Amino acid sequence: MHRTSRRQFLQTLGLGALWAGTACTTPSRAPASGSSGAGAPATLRPPTVVKITDIQITSAAGSYIADAKGYFRDEGIEAQFLPMPSGDQVPAILSGTADVAGTAINAALYNALARGLPLKLVADHGSNLEHASAGGWVIRKDLVDGGQYQGPADARGYRVAVGTPSSTADISLDRFLRTGGLTIADVEIVLMNFPDMIAAFASKAIDAAYYQEPFTTIALGQGLIVRGPIGYEIYPNQQIAALTFGATLTADPDLSRRYLRAYTRGVRDYVKGFVEQDPAMFDEVSAILIEHTTVKDPALLRGAIPSGLKPDPVLNEQSIVDDLEWFLANGKVSERFDVRAYIDSALVQEAIRQVGPVTAG
Repeated sequence: MHRTSRRQFLQTLGLGALWAGTACTTPSRAPASGSSGAGAPATLRPPTVVKITDIQITSAAGSYIADAKGYFRDEGIEAQFLPMPSGDQVPAILSGTADVAGTAINAALYNALARGLPLKLVADHGSNLEHASAGGWVIRKDLVDGGQYQGPADARGYRVAVGTPSSTADISLDRFLRTGGLTIADVEIVLMNFPDMIAAFASKAIDAAYYQEPFTTIALGQGLIVRGPIGYEIYPNQQIAALTFGATLTADPDLSRRYLRAYTRGVRDYVKGFVEQDPAMFDEVSAILIEHTTVKDPALLRGAIPSGLKPDPVLNEQSIVDDLEWFLANGKVSERFDVRAYIDSALVQEAIRQVGPVTAG
């Protein structure tokens, strides 16, 4: 698609920030009551600056909300969000440009860890959860209406779009196709930006996709696709992304715990508003996400399947171990290593105990 027309197309969807690649922070406000657990400790002085990579997606809600509602401030942290492309996050952490990232679990991350790079995966930043899986299988509607597609066994030779190379979506896609006697090798994988998939479905350039919200909901509204199983139905509790700490936080357990306490409170507010659908919390949190993410339409946030964030954001370590095996078996990771050495769940578990249990109502 022509560059100018693509910009205009995104703007008509309320997604112009996907083109601009910019983000702004929300001024800190006093903490609000809700599902964030026990009260936070007194504010520390002076605040510690923590630099956070920012790729403007809803799975980063925990950090956005923690900043906007003052949870970081309560912990003596001044958050600085650094807008950047997804692929720049790990280099930013390694160079010290950033301290925290929400990194996708993919072959590139495993290959970085295999080289012994100083990263720690510390908390959930996106999973395939029931009623909260932003990714899933979709089929072009005319193929379903015409009877050419009735199930995964019919997908042989299909052009299937994915948003990133060698990601957890490949593993879920392979699992789904195997239920129809196929594998990922039986389809043609097309690497494509999620916004461009809408036009590709309209022109019949692709047959299916492992798609991502909010674009799934947009394409459904335009009558272009039929939704298949979501991520949870294909690979329950798969760990999609991890909150990742660099050298500054891994060398400072107290700062790490403070960050994770604030992050846990932020995630719980997201879950209360978007998964539990508390109206007041939804309105509060959606305003924060509209400020920070590429989605600028509250109705789109309300209609899309939410990101899979856990109110107690502990990583699924077994999923991370299992998915490394898949990437090794499929030649996407070149060296076997102990990935558990790069996972530290003790800090977030301690932070969760300090914040307290999720409160109802």
